[in-house]
Amino acid sequence: MIVRLILAVVAVAATAVWPRARLSAVAVLAVGGVSALFAGGHVAWDAVRATAPVLVFLTVALCGAALAERAGLSRWAAGTLARLGGGSTRRLYALVCLTSALLTCVVSLDGAVVLMVPVVRAVVRRCGVSFVPFFLGAVAVANAASLAVPLGNPTNLVVMSTLGLSPESFLEHLFLPGLCAAVLCALVPARRLGRSRYEERAAAVEPAGAPLLVPWRIGAQLTGLVAALDGLAPSLTLRGGGLVVLLAVAGGAAAASAIANNLPVSASVAALSTAGPGAYAALIGLTVGALATPHGSVATLIARDLAGEPAERRWARVWVPATAAAVALATLLLWASF
Repeated sequence: MIVRLILAVVAVAATAVWPRARLSAVAVLAVGGVSALFAGGHVAWDAVRATAPVLVFLTVALCGAALAERAGLSRWAAGTLARLGGGSTRRLYALVCLTSALLTCVVSLDGAVVLMVPVVRAVVRRCGVSFVPFFLGAVAVANAASLAVPLGNPTNLVVMSTLGLSPESFLEHLFLPGLCAAVLCALVPARRLGRSRYEERAAAVEPAGAPLLVPWRIGAQLTGLVAALDGLAPSLTLRGGGLVVLLAVAGGAAAASAIANNLPVSASVAALSTAGPGAYAALIGLTVGALATPHGSVATLIARDLAGEPAERRWARVWVPATAAAVALATLLLWASF
């Protein structure tokens, strides 16, 4: 167990310090493989079984986004958003965030970011606005809004199916917290929008095509992390419905997700047999809390890869306090719903 704990720390540290480095991905996959050898062959199988559906889904989403972009959908969406923005940068930003939230509710978090990154690039080229705040707004809103509906995040479905949470109950308790968390997260990049007006350009430069396959680095990181953390992710007590208990559960899930990625942590939460208010609080931490680090959710990893340029060099400094406030707000609203 001690050896596996050390290997888990190495895997998490390599992903956190060098989230986009190829050597880091190879190291994480190797560490996960060694950890699986110590734990038994079932760990390697569990890691593949946990990550394969996500990677297949992302591959399909990337293919769809690439085809849509080549068909001119990104350019058309950017033109529509630019016209609706009416020259106001803040209104344009709000429209981009709203589009990201709506897509998350329809095609889930991962599908939303895959579709939104090309749209954001096209908006930036067409309107001459800054890329970073629009990109961060789209990604942050997608992560937080994935809490609002059952289909918004694969982790929602994993926990719901295991703990027997109905879609009706999910919407009753988490729809409003998810929307409010998304609005709060959207306010953070809004401070960096720059000039208040933009001028729409008639001839926009065509953005580069999206890749058709999930970058191997992300697949290696995910598989290695799941294997290294299998059976080691912290368990959360889901009993009790007091505000302090709910905040502790949501905060614990958020911290674990930010440090180790919410995919392996959701498996730990789903393994628990208790339901109730604490289960919803854990979902808040898994979805909103994962935004605190660039490797906390699969969607953030893939979005940063698709961006093709530095999006935020000091990610944790910006998003740790923001996500802490969003998790606290969502948990407070959850407590009020019971």
